[in-house]
Amino acid sequence: MTDKIFIPLNTGWHAVQVTGGSIISPSTLPAALFVQIPAQVPGTIASALRVAGQFEYGKDNFDEVDVWYFCDLDLPDNAARLHFEGLATHVEVYWNDSLILRSENMFIAHRLDLAEHAISGKGRLSLRFLAMNTQLAQRRPRPRWKTRLVEQQQLRWMRTSLLGRMPGWSPPVAPVGPYRPILLELQSAIQLTQKNISSRIAGADGVLEIELLVQSQQALSSCTIKISGQDYTLNWQSLGQNQYRILGLCHIAEVKKWWPHTHGDAVLYALELHMHSADHQCVIDLGHTGFRRVTLDQRDGDFHLHVNQVSVFCRGACWTPVDIISLQNESTDLRHMLTLARDAGMNMLRVVGTMVYETTEFYKLCDELGILVWQDCMFANMDYPVSDEAFAASITTEVQQFLQRTQHSPCIAIVCGNSEVEQQAAMLGQPAELWRNAFFAETLPALCEQYRPDVQYWPSSPSGGVMPFQLDTGVAHYFGVGAYLRPLDDARRSAIRFTSECLGFSNMPDDDLIDSMLNNGETPGPHPAWKQGIPRDNGTGWDFEDVRDHYMAELYKVNPASLRYAERERYLSLARTTTGEVMAKTIAEWRRDGSTCHGALVWFWRDLRPGAGWGVIDAHGKPKAAYYYLKRAMAALTVLITDEGLNGLCLHVINDGPQAFEGELELNLYRHAESRVAHGRIAMQVAAHSVSKVQDYALLPHFVDTSYAYRFGPAGHDVVETVLYDCEQIIANDFHFPQGHQFAVQTDVGLRAHCSLDADGNHVLHLSAQKLAQAVSIQIPGMLPEDNYFHMAPGSIRQVRLTAIDGKSVKAGQVQAQNALTSVRVVLENSTISAASSAATTVVT
Repeated sequence: MTDKIFIPLNTGWHAVQVTGGSIISPSTLPAALFVQIPAQVPGTIASALRVAGQFEYGKDNFDEVDVWYFCDLDLPDNAARLHFEGLATHVEVYWNDSLILRSENMFIAHRLDLAEHAISGKGRLSLRFLAMNTQLAQRRPRPRWKTRLVEQQQLRWMRTSLLGRMPGWSPPVAPVGPYRPILLELQSAIQLTQKNISSRIAGADGVLEIELLVQSQQALSSCTIKISGQDYTLNWQSLGQNQYRILGLCHIAEVKKWWPHTHGDAVLYALELHMHSADHQCVIDLGHTGFRRVTLDQRDGDFHLHVNQVSVFCRGACWTPVDIISLQNESTDLRHMLTLARDAGMNMLRVVGTMVYETTEFYKLCDELGILVWQDCMFANMDYPVSDEAFAASITTEVQQFLQRTQHSPCIAIVCGNSEVEQQAAMLGQPAELWRNAFFAETLPALCEQYRPDVQYWPSSPSGGVMPFQLDTGVAHYFGVGAYLRPLDDARRSAIRFTSECLGFSNMPDDDLIDSMLNNGETPGPHPAWKQGIPRDNGTGWDFEDVRDHYMAELYKVNPASLRYAERERYLSLARTTTGEVMAKTIAEWRRDGSTCHGALVWFWRDLRPGAGWGVIDAHGKPKAAYYYLKRAMAALTVLITDEGLNGLCLHVINDGPQAFEGELELNLYRHAESRVAHGRIAMQVAAHSVSKVQDYALLPHFVDTSYAYRFGPAGHDVVETVLYDCEQIIANDFHFPQGHQFAVQTDVGLRAHCSLDADGNHVLHLSAQKLAQAVSIQIPGMLPEDNYFHMAPGSIRQVRLTAIDGKSVKAGQVQAQNALTSVRVVLENSTISAASSAATTVVT
């Protein structure tokens, strides 16, 4: 038997929107039932409307209305408690006409004892979500500063997500409803009522410390815990009234450590509690844990994370919910998203303070996949009233519950007090003593020490310098390359230590998403439907599409405005690769040998709505071009080129993994994007968890102006390629274009393709190119390529594995080089893929 039996109350619900304050008790609700709709729990009123075919972005303002959810129940005799895991936001809960719960914090879970509230038999469970605007209209003390992030400053009193309430970059879909499960708990002979489990490393051993509270109708006779199958005896003591405290200190000899996936194996230990009384045996699945040590080097203003005493360059993205409308994580979709992040070399994701604490499944999957989590508490930009006693008690419970819920997840490395509170106060001229209040300075670190002593606490993102937003000290939000239109070398000049937000661009999606938004042939740009999906800072006269177009002009020497209306397809192609090129070069700068930077998290993971948003994944879950550029730049084993000016080019071979690397490094120089004019290849050895820098001259027989810095006459080459080999297998490559990215578009660069099946029955696309094939794009509907938007050197070949996308039909597609007018049509026949490889079947696009 298990310790508890939970029945999810996820069916039989209906919802209705009514004028705020018009219906104040369930008995008067039937008058409005003519507009009721079936509702999904967990979910939101927006997701219920979507299922009913009645949802449109901006059509409804859910903060203006009361939303009622109701469900008729017939409770069994052994029903014990009701659990509400998350209710957004101000809500009253009724059993028939009796008020049984009032909640004002969407981040707090509630447990109601049915006997205490005289709840039994048949009845109606009703939830009234009060109109947020009514709550915001109440008179409260004003803040000491105002933020442009939100329009309504009194949101600082509301413990709710800012999603849907941030003009400029969040679509207007305020989360209202039971967005986390509602559960009915049945009585059982032995119940686990509280648990505290922590893991740590002591020398070569792992230590698991356990403290549990148990309710048992009979005296316990034995209690053990299985840790990955090995039994450990636990002690217990009676507290009276059928309560027991169970204690244990378990030592696991020669424990296998948990690592971020880039640096080792994410080893987990299964935990299973066994309890016996006279007539009962109870087995409780306690989940899993991992053993790792997280430390933070802050000497001389640094912010340098170490895991198991090994330096880790943390890279990844700021996480966004899988579905902003329902706030649900469907299991398959969540795994797919997190697997994409892992496969891109991302070893850290940041859950940002403007959003929501993620589901338990999210942290379990990060544990499994070896992805570190930077966890913000849900506070951002505002002057929170932490001196108010009721508010302080609520937010303390909120954080306490989160830390307990995730207490033995090894993925969580950083707990951060808030997003941009210190920065906002400082930028608005507040004195330093007001930047950080007692809750972020004292209460939160104390809670972390109590419930998660194994994680590092940081008060605010950004924070650490003389000014909170100082770039070369502590944690920064870096948008120099990006919103502030700085040149690419600003990434080095700024001497970043760690950037928990960076490189926010309007990343262009592929054509299939564009076509789903606009009529066939309409050009993205000023079109109103298109601009709704373009992020902007509230109140500015520019948006992030302007930022992208600035860098497009710099990289490709084009006029983006003219290109947009004159050559639509070329504009879209350059828009996709512009942000990818800029991001990849900036990440390479930060990962190079000698860099001061120890981490970079891109802003952000997935678009919140269809369009060219900040996400490197589009709103439908498909990787954009920028994703693939980052995947190559963030790989655990790779080679990256940096331009060192008069010192030439440096090749940085990075080996994050636990094993030493032995292979070869090659350097190739090409003229007119076709003829190889210089070549060198050397043996390469790189120790585990390290970076080796190789000067380009070490691979060449004589001096060549590789970076074209001396400029003694015309450049002798326009393409530089470096390739990392392992036993003749290409592990990684990188390109540098000393004269710029603006290669002439040719009729044909000799790009050819054909498909085959490997030994496991997987599709493999074989590519070859006679000349430089710039930003080769693979577009095969229903197929996800392992790599995409990559350059191919003259005379090179390439193999790309293709994976069928679940639920998508596979259709004919094409392969296109950015600097070629022709594309290669990829044809599908009888569930296998073949590709035209002759000039006669090439299709001109």
